[in-house]
Amino acid sequence: MEKVKSNAKNVGKASKNYSFLHQVLVIGIILLISKIIESFIPIPMPASVIGLVLMFIALSTGIIKLGEVEGVGSALTNNISFLFVPAGISVINSLGILSKSPFLIILLIIISTILLLLCTGFVSQILVKGLPFAHKSPKNITKGHNKVAEEHV
Repeated sequence: MEKVKSNAKNVGKASKNYSFLHQVLVIGIILLISKIIESFIPIPMPASVIGLVLMFIALSTGIIKLGEVEGVGSALTNNISFLFVPAGISVINSLGILSKSPFLIILLIIISTILLLLCTGFVSQILVKGLPFAHKSPKNITKGHNKVAEEHV
């Protein structure tokens, strides 16, 4: 009985711990492949975005196990604020360029925020309900509840 309980506890856990070097190597290979893809596709898409898509596909299909990248991935996300410092500095260095058209930049921020909210709402409706704008009228919902209530009486 003790063996069964101990085996049941270990069923969902990863059986192998991967070294830090192995995890960095896996992420590096994904980034290298994404850089190669970036050079061949005609669409100007950053290698980091291609790498994220490749990593998602590899993790979803089981080509890469979560344990193979989890440690380094957690370390990177825990220190993500340090990774944004160079981007922030480059924005500060480009303030001269950005100050030439502040109205256009604010307009772009507002439009992109509205589009993001609309797309997020649309996708969440699809995921929750199946159809984005298929609402039932309150009359139909009430009639359905009355029928159920009448059947139980």
